[in-house]
Amino acid sequence: MTPQITAARIVVPDDAPRTVWMLERGEGVTASDAWKIARAGIKARRTIVEQKMNGSTFRGNKATNAGQAREAALLDEAAERLASLAPNGALWASVENDLHRATPDAIGIDPDGALVVVEVKSHEFGWKSDAIPVEHMAQMQWQIHVLGADYALYGFEVRDEDDMPPVGGATWIPVPRDDEMIAWLIERADDFITWRDAGCPDVDDLPEHVTDAVAEWAPLKRDLDAATAAEKAANAKVKAAVAKLPGALRFGAVGMTEHGGFQTTVSETVSIDEAAWKGAAPEVHAHVEALRVELAVLEASALKHFPRATRKAPSLRFQEVENVDN
Repeated sequence: MTPQITAARIVVPDDAPRTVWMLERGEGVTASDAWKIARAGIKARRTIVEQKMNGSTFRGNKATNAGQAREAALLDEAAERLASLAPNGALWASVENDLHRATPDAIGIDPDGALVVVEVKSHEFGWKSDAIPVEHMAQMQWQIHVLGADYALYGFEVRDEDDMPPVGGATWIPVPRDDEMIAWLIERADDFITWRDAGCPDVDDLPEHVTDAVAEWAPLKRDLDAATAAEKAANAKVKAAVAKLPGALRFGAVGMTEHGGFQTTVSETVSIDEAAWKGAAPEVHAHVEALRVELAVLEASALKHFPRATRKAPSLRFQEVENVDN
């Protein structure tokens, strides 16, 4: 039985025809859309709108089908960690905004009575990350928002080379509510909906201080890009010409012309010849390889239990306006 939920309502029950489900899903912003929409520029937004109107052409592949086949087993594991759990195939909408929608894999109640949304993932052999991908994190925060949940339970497994699940079961991570991320996702989703309802205009409705700053930057960036492309081609010609000087490929070269000077440098690195080392001292090499594996396992465990996020300053990329005279 689905837990009592007051912050959301069911828009489409799990037994509804797929056409109805896809129509209602396309009408709003769902959890699987949230990160993509939040990060999308105008061109990407148009693609999203087209997919929502016409339906995505993606119908799954071997990897996604295998992951879906494991969902029931993973939810059985999740149920062992909760007081109650109900698998979910319904499309939910937030009572506060009907266009905010989500379909968590399951909905549960923990032993303390907290409402929990459950998201499970089954990865193919070779998946390396023990961290939650940011798009999955955004997906769960959106589900928390839509259903008014207290937190999310994230479970993932990595199948082995024979496509079998791990012997020890999936990894389970409680994901607390992140109000800052939720507020940002809501702002971006509502902005997308407003833009779509306005007919998908070619430019965003941004604050004046932003448009003024871009107006100053854009022509300079265009000129810089053109100069950079021209310099890159000329740079390649100079390198090709200088490479013909005696010793240039090994030691570099330097010179001055009436137009200006040039200097090339050659760097050289020294690394371990693993094959030679293994051939000369196989036992020592094998011992070192075992130590490397042990260190990698310990560091992977440390990353899982003692993570530290570091944010870099935002990077800036120029995008040309489409369908508008510059």
